[in-house]
Amino acid sequence: MLAAAKTEERLRREAEQRRIEEERRRRELAARIKHIEDRRTTGLSTLLSELDELDRLRRLIAMLTEEFSAEPSPRLSAFLAWTREHLAQREARLSPQAIEHRFEAERLFGDDDDHGFTPSRW
Repeated sequence: MLAAAKTEERLRREAEQRRIEEERRRRELAARIKHIEDRRTTGLSTLLSELDELDRLRRLIAMLTEEFSAEPSPRLSAFLAWTREHLAQREARLSPQAIEHRFEAERLFGDDDDHGFTPSRW
């Protein structure tokens, strides 16, 4: 009877340990999924912000170009030239290849999407 009680207690502890481990695994998986989603959302927000900046730059260039007088001032001419160059560089950063390289460097949208994830010790 004592041996049966010990065996039953051991089986109960093992089942409880499996339950605890399974719950920890589910919490870790949920945390990992949230971590990935947060990283992806941040990456998307960054791209959208850069697109918004491009639109604002294009509007600024168009507005200044339309209002450009026949005798443009040297500072405005220099500013427009610099802004056009800046716009071209920013557009290049949003090409499909540049975005692919960025995602690769940031480890986004791939097998290593969970980069930087550290499971809670709790």
